[in-house]
Amino acid sequence: MRRRSSLRRLGMLLGLAVLLTAGQGCTYFQHRAEDFAEMMDIGITLSAKPGFAVYADAVSVAAGGFSYVDGYFLGWGGGQVGWTRHYEVCWGLLAIGHETQGWGEFDKDNDATLSKQFVGVLGLPFFPLHSRPDYMPACVHTVHLGFIGAIANARYMEMVDFVLGWTTLDIGGDDGKPIGKWPWKSS
Repeated sequence: MRRRSSLRRLGMLLGLAVLLTAGQGCTYFQHRAEDFAEMMDIGITLSAKPGFAVYADAVSVAAGGFSYVDGYFLGWGGGQVGWTRHYEVCWGLLAIGHETQGWGEFDKDNDATLSKQFVGVLGLPFFPLHSRPDYMPACVHTVHLGFIGAIANARYMEMVDFVLGWTTLDIGGDDGKPIGKWPWKSS
């Protein structure tokens, strides 16, 4: 009897899952995979010209160090897996800092193609929210010495978007779009 009740509950949960995803079509799982790929960056950086990075950012509240890397990334990063272009210029002095990052297709001279934000307890409250990247808040960690380095970043809002996406709630506004429309984005 107990087993039959458990099977009935499982069947009801599966039926509910089918109903939730039926209206989404095959794209539902594609969007979940895209959300999953945006949750973190982990891999190695390579550059043709020497770069330097020893930089860390703790949940966008405190940042320290400096980074300048203009090269390539191999791993899971920027919402994709594999080999991609990567650019970053970051600095932090604990209470204030600034991050500029480019993944994939970007133009270093076009701010609209880059993710930029001020960080730190002084940087966050005094600069407009509309300039914040989609992944903020995040923990950014970069080391790059000469021609090779490593990145390990955690993007917390993307993690929340991934989890809530299973309920068909898209807080990142990125399902089916190349760039999301987060609530703090004005354009």
